[in-house]
Amino acid sequence: MKHGNETTTYVDPVCGMAVSLESAAEEVTYKGRTYYFCAAVCREAFEADPERYPHTPAHQKGDKP
Repeated sequence: MKHGNETTTYVDPVCGMAVSLESAAEEVTYKGRTYYFCAAVCREAFEADPERYPHTPAHQKGDKP
């Protein structure tokens, strides 16, 4: 049963920080997948060399704070 207080978080592939859709500063679609970033600097690093980072956007469900 859903309680309505869960949110999906994603892992910034560059720095490993957990970000939600609401907290993501940047996002990029690469090879049909959307990646979320904590800051523009992480997005820029990803775009400079996307093959260096994981190809599957890591995500998990969790409770909202």
